[in-house]
Amino acid sequence: MAFGERLQELRRARGMTQEDFAAQLKVSRQAVSKWESCRGYPELEKIIYICNRYGVTMNDLFCEEVPLGGQETLAAPERMESRTLKTALGDFVSNLSPANKWAGVGGLAAVTALVALCMLYLKGGGDSEMTALWIAAIVVFGVVEAVTAGLVSIWFVPGAVAGLIAAMAGAGLLIQLVLFLAVSAAALAATRPLVKKLSAGRAVPTNADRVLGRTARVTETIDNDSASGAVYVDGKTWTARSADGSVLPAGSRVEIRRMEGVKLIVEAAQKAPDKKEEVV
Repeated sequence: MAFGERLQELRRARGMTQEDFAAQLKVSRQAVSKWESCRGYPELEKIIYICNRYGVTMNDLFCEEVPLGGQETLAAPERMESRTLKTALGDFVSNLSPANKWAGVGGLAAVTALVALCMLYLKGGGDSEMTALWIAAIVVFGVVEAVTAGLVSIWFVPGAVAGLIAAMAGAGLLIQLVLFLAVSAAALAATRPLVKKLSAGRAVPTNADRVLGRTARVTETIDNDSASGAVYVDGKTWTARSADGSVLPAGSRVEIRRMEGVKLIVEAAQKAPDKKEEVV
């Protein structure tokens, strides 16, 4: 049984909810939920507090978190497996987001289309073949853009249209390629800043973000040297530490500067009319 499961079993055996348990430890309920789902561990002083208050030992909580002395350990491989180009490319692609994967597909399609155009030109292809290839490029870029959530290849569509118009007008391959690249670059330069602005406007703050910059009440004296301290804000009690290392007494007001893990980093509040103060 992992630490999180043992902690959950310990809490339930005493008939406590996560909120009750969090209140006793002076942490947020989200912190308790994170521990019980095996996504993190409490601070050392919290673990010691749990052991002393509920009559358990660290071995009871962590007996399955470390290998036992009698267990057989796997020997390290004598030689690391060599990484081939195929393996490296596979790892690179697997770490890409879906949008970036589609962007890669769109870029590959663009390069393939341009190479095909150059080969066709060298083989003496006519204007009809060039027109067909530009139409195919427009379709490919349009389909890639349609199946992705963000802007991936839409910039190449007007570029391909410019190349198509040049081909229908009888312009040479070099002029068609220059128009394609120039119009695509212009479309990218014109739309990318707008996309970034719209994306930034849609950002939704998380629950943790809501407490940043707010004023909270110290419920337990904040002393970094003794690794103690808690504040009450947004209807919850949070573990807190002083930003400058000073001791902040219980009952005082502090401003939340940042968040490190499940701890709030605070400093003494300055009286200012524009600060949002938590009503407690």
